[in-house]
Amino acid sequence: MNLEMNKSIGIIGAGVSGITTAVLLQAFGFDVTIYTKERLSSDKSNPKFASLFPSASIIPHSVFHPELNELFFISQYFFKKLLKSSFPGLTKHEHFELFAFNAEQPEYLIQMEDVKDFSDLDWYPNHSEIDTKSGWGYTCLFADWHFYFPQLIKKFTSQKGKIVQQDVDINRLNDLNEDIIINCSGIGSNQLTKEVESPIILKGHLLKVKNTPLLKSPTGNTVSFNFSPGPHLYSDSNNTPLDIYCYPRKTDWILGGSRFKGTMDKNNNWIPDNPVSESFPNQIESLNSNIIKHTFDINLQQFEEKEYQYSYRYVRKEKNGLRIEKDGESKKTLIHNYAHGGAGVTLSWGCAFRCIQLVLAELALLQVGCDEATERLSKAIFSS
Repeated sequence: MNLEMNKSIGIIGAGVSGITTAVLLQAFGFDVTIYTKERLSSDKSNPKFASLFPSASIIPHSVFHPELNELFFISQYFFKKLLKSSFPGLTKHEHFELFAFNAEQPEYLIQMEDVKDFSDLDWYPNHSEIDTKSGWGYTCLFADWHFYFPQLIKKFTSQKGKIVQQDVDINRLNDLNEDIIINCSGIGSNQLTKEVESPIILKGHLLKVKNTPLLKSPTGNTVSFNFSPGPHLYSDSNNTPLDIYCYPRKTDWILGGSRFKGTMDKNNNWIPDNPVSESFPNQIESLNSNIIKHTFDINLQQFEEKEYQYSYRYVRKEKNGLRIEKDGESKKTLIHNYAHGGAGVTLSWGCAFRCIQLVLAELALLQVGCDEATERLSKAIFSS
């Protein structure tokens, strides 16, 4: 494929979507500059920079798009190639999604490995007082954020990628030097596009428990789990059942989760649908504590170093949710890649690949398949 090398790309947003898209574009020979309002080396507690707080499971939770299955397939394809190449931070877990009520299997389950229905499980994490009635287990990919994300950033900058601290809005796109702009700014997309309706902004709470051991199944695999105890015990303001989860990493556990709905006011402050959503849900700690003690005989309270965190994730009220398309109204070529909900990491490579396709189409170049894209990525990432 003969690329026109005079073309440069600007990416707005330095989260996982922006960095992943940038690295893949570099693999195709493009010069890439990332514009970000937040310095990557600055305070690590900004809840509007959701990529600071990912659970980083490769599971498409809390996201909607008519081509979700295809985007997830492509993303899994890239992650598996990177895992095989020993890219830092990628691991496999024996994962369980469990419910105290009868739940329907999601579509994405057909793309998981080693799937077992609840009735076929020989072992699973369980609560001492709440019966599990349905669920499934499977092998799942995870990204350990302490290792995975810094390595992505390092790869981008080592290949002459530039990161510029600059706030960009829809009225200043023409001030940028690049011919093509890709919007990966998440919540900041409010300043880069005109939405028909106010966005849905999910507030997610996390508890990071430090210096913890890995949780292991009887077969010796690292275990992670989601558990839904039922709407009477844990739900949002609309009585929609919520789940808690435990995702072990090399040096800590990430306990979650919540998906409380709200929106942003004109000053970019989060306004909850229900004021109760402002508080850290005690179910995250109490339910996880019981399951971990009952299943693994480990007392959560013995670990003194804990961080209670929260972050915001853009969902949109549009029917299709995730937005990944060319903007038809912008004077400069603008491609959107935002509103990933709780699946920013999960869909990062699938959406980056779709961005590549849109860029090549804009330049009237040949399209590319997954095999060629991952081959180029592997060479770019693992070449000396």
